[in-house]
Amino acid sequence: MEMLKLFYVFMTALFVSLVMVPGLRRWAIEKRQFDVPDRRKVHVRPKPRLGGVAIFLAFLFSVLLFDGIGREVRGILAGALILFMTGLIDDLYGLSAKRKFIGEILGCLVTMAVGGLYIAHLGNLFGTGYIVLPVWIGVPFTLFAMVGVVNAINLLDGLDGLAGGFSTFALGAFLVLAMEGGNDPVMLMCAGLMGGLFGFLRYNAYPARIFMGDAGSLTVGFLLGFLAIYLTQGPAAEVKPVIPFIILGLPIVDTVRVMSERVLKGGNPFQPDRIHVHHRFLDLGFNHRFTVIIIHGMTLFWVMVALLLHHLPSHVLLFLYLSLSLLFYLGLRVSLHYRDRLSLFRRDSERSLRETAVYQALSHWIAQTDLLLAAALALFLMYTIANPGHVDGQITLLSSLLLAVSGLTYLMTRNYRHPFLLALIFSAGMLIAFQTEQFNSSRMASAMLPESFVNLLFVFSAALIGLRILFRQAEPFSFRASFDILLLAMCLSLAVLAPDLQLAIRLPEVLFKGLVLFAACKLLAFKAQPVFRWVFLGLHGVLLTFVLRGMLG
Repeated sequence: MEMLKLFYVFMTALFVSLVMVPGLRRWAIEKRQFDVPDRRKVHVRPKPRLGGVAIFLAFLFSVLLFDGIGREVRGILAGALILFMTGLIDDLYGLSAKRKFIGEILGCLVTMAVGGLYIAHLGNLFGTGYIVLPVWIGVPFTLFAMVGVVNAINLLDGLDGLAGGFSTFALGAFLVLAMEGGNDPVMLMCAGLMGGLFGFLRYNAYPARIFMGDAGSLTVGFLLGFLAIYLTQGPAAEVKPVIPFIILGLPIVDTVRVMSERVLKGGNPFQPDRIHVHHRFLDLGFNHRFTVIIIHGMTLFWVMVALLLHHLPSHVLLFLYLSLSLLFYLGLRVSLHYRDRLSLFRRDSERSLRETAVYQALSHWIAQTDLLLAAALALFLMYTIANPGHVDGQITLLSSLLLAVSGLTYLMTRNYRHPFLLALIFSAGMLIAFQTEQFNSSRMASAMLPESFVNLLFVFSAALIGLRILFRQAEPFSFRASFDILLLAMCLSLAVLAPDLQLAIRLPEVLFKGLVLFAACKLLAFKAQPVFRWVFLGLHGVLLTFVLRGMLG
């Protein structure tokens, strides 16, 4: 699918959503359609709750306007319409839990019947062989899984921007996976739903002026679930079933945990309470905004793990996810037990986010991570020097030019922060990332462990950079959007003008790793020049390795 078409779909949905949300808000206020606070809800004033109408209609309009509808898409849209009407009736008039479940089940059955989408296999989930589900098991299992996903997203919608932000991260991951597999319908639906959510989030970020309501949370959860099924079970499916589970796993695992706790206590598993993960963070003393940021950070972490480690066996990924999730909940339980002894957890939600005790403490700790970031870069550069792969004449020429011009620029300026030198470093990072991906893509399957280790290094580095930006102190370091976008455009242009590079083979990985390399180098150049000198030498050592390898054949 053409990227320009995806852009049009996204922008159409974004525009429709931005136009509709203010009007829906005014109408809801006039008609007294509010989400009224109660003992388990966080907000203290009634808020209009019809934002989901804008999300769904923007998504529906953009998809119908640009797509030649296939069977699977028709099925998903038909089921989503049923979920939307169920949620809208609940928002306007109220529905019992039983009737909402009936609506959810009916929507799933319609999609399975019309679209032919259901879970037919689980892949090699436990390392014991490929798990195939016959129709008589696959259909009820799909129904159970989909109702679980829908309600997990519905229960996640407890804080301003939480469910919308989580869904946007998940859709971004699905979009990347669909691009890699050439799954055009999923790409189109992801772009449309992301546009609708972005327009809504403009008014839903803390402090929210409107909520998505059940019309939004049920429909978005339904669409996320069936997009995951389409990615893993549809005609163009190339994604392991465990990958979408990791991406959507946070609310799913939390819902299972909450219901299990209710049953163990002898209660109703569907009885509303305040023991979800976002409530736990609030109980610790984190304020509203900080809780949303933390959960979004956790979501982004798992998205990056899923995208960069999707080549690992399914049972390894499942074990990694469940183990880290268990450690997280154990740590959360211990923190809640000893929260009175942890002075860091204070309720200070009325203050500016940057003035909170939590922000100041985390900012101080995270500012000390220069050596960790430099060590991750050093390990990657040493790996690349040891495994340069096949270096053709074009790579040799580019490496020679970058090596010479970069070295000469530094000798003339003696300034690591010089814009031209940073541009050269960015280009070198993209070239190194490309060469590494070319080498990894041609390796034998038995040699996957080093590649997975490198991917983990980049996930770790990206997390550190994200934390440094999020918890930045008063410092001269910043990412100037115009300059950095210009550099990105320059490298993309190089990829287009040099088809021999075949960059499109693993474009997402190359771009991600190149951007992480540049961001890490820029951060260290501004904040830790003594450390950056060694990274700078390492970059040039890699370029020199490419030159020598190309010359020697």
